[in-house]
Amino acid sequence: MAVLSKTKLKSLVGKHKDFPKKGITFLDLNPILYSSAARTAILNDFVKNIGINSKTVIVAPEARGFIWGIIIAEKLRIPFIPIRKKGKLPGRVISQYYDLEYGSDSLHIQDLGKKFKGYNVVIVDDLLATGGTAAACAQLVTKIGGNVSAFYFVINIEALNGKEILKQYSNTIYTTLRF
Repeated sequence: MAVLSKTKLKSLVGKHKDFPKKGITFLDLNPILYSSAARTAILNDFVKNIGINSKTVIVAPEARGFIWGIIIAEKLRIPFIPIRKKGKLPGRVISQYYDLEYGSDSLHIQDLGKKFKGYNVVIVDDLLATGGTAAACAQLVTKIGGNVSAFYFVINIEALNGKEILKQYSNTIYTTLRF
């Protein structure tokens, strides 16, 4: 299998103007998902650049964060905790409201008691824009007693400065591709 460069990976990302609303250019990672070599390159980049240990857990928000978070957790054989939108998780949940690039929303995590208290948590998502979603995830992690050790994104839209809001939670903010 050929090793793909970051330039080649960037060329696979689709761009859709005015989606999901006028003025937004949506960066589409689906073409990367279509390629086993591209997925492998992303996973290898993560493993090379994000430290984990026996008390590491991956947390990711729906929907596209699930894709990357679960594959990384499986590859590393560590726990995965989903963060969902309102009404999608059973049992007692903890909530966090946040603003995003084109509106506002809330995220929810199951109340896991002390199950992952003190764990190092890597928050994984497909894309970093304003940082609102990732910051809400970090606040949820803190509420369940986890320590945010790192953030990982496949893509960072640098002009939106999302990294700035996340520095209060962790100094390790890594992205494979920058736009």
